[in-house]
Amino acid sequence: MTMYYKNGFYDDTDGGFVPEGAVKISEDLYRTLLDGQAQGKQIIADKTGNPVLIAPQPSAAHELNLDTLQWEISPEKMTALLAETQNQLIANIDSHAATIYSTWTRFESEYRERQAAAEAFKSANYQGECSRYITDFAKRAGLDNKTATNLILTQAAGLEKLQMELANQR
Repeated sequence: MTMYYKNGFYDDTDGGFVPEGAVKISEDLYRTLLDGQAQGKQIIADKTGNPVLIAPQPSAAHELNLDTLQWEISPEKMTALLAETQNQLIANIDSHAATIYSTWTRFESEYRERQAAAEAFKSANYQGECSRYITDFAKRAGLDNKTATNLILTQAAGLEKLQMELANQR
C-alpha cells in the first residue's frame, strides 16, 4: 500500500482513488502526521504540497504564513482581537457578578432587618426586648443573644465588605 496526501490521505490499495497532484508519503510520515493530529496539531500542505504539522490557528484573525508555517496577525487585527477579548471578559465578569448579586439580594431584606435588629439591641446595651431575628439565630447557632448579636453584626460588616469588593472588581 502506498499513501498519498492532497488535502487528505489516499491509498492506492485495490485501485483506490488518488487525486491528481497528490504527494506520495512514507508510512512513517503518515503515522507521524496522524499522531500529531491526535495531539491537537493540524495537517496542511506546505508550498510544495507536502503535508506538515502546524499548531492550531490561535484565532480567526490569525493568518498562516506559508513561508514560515507560522500564524501571524496584523497590528490592526491584533488591536481588534484584544478589544473583542476585553469586551468578552468584561461581559463574563458582569454576568458572574450578576449571578452573585442575585443570590445575595435574594435574602438582602432579611439580612438588613437582622442587622438593624442587632444594631438596635446593641445600642440598648443588650438589654430589653430582643428581636426574633436575633433569638431565632441564637437558638439555631447555640449562642446567647449578646454573642449572636455581635456575630450578626460581624457577618453584616463582612457581607458589606464583600459586596463593595465585588463592585470594585466590576
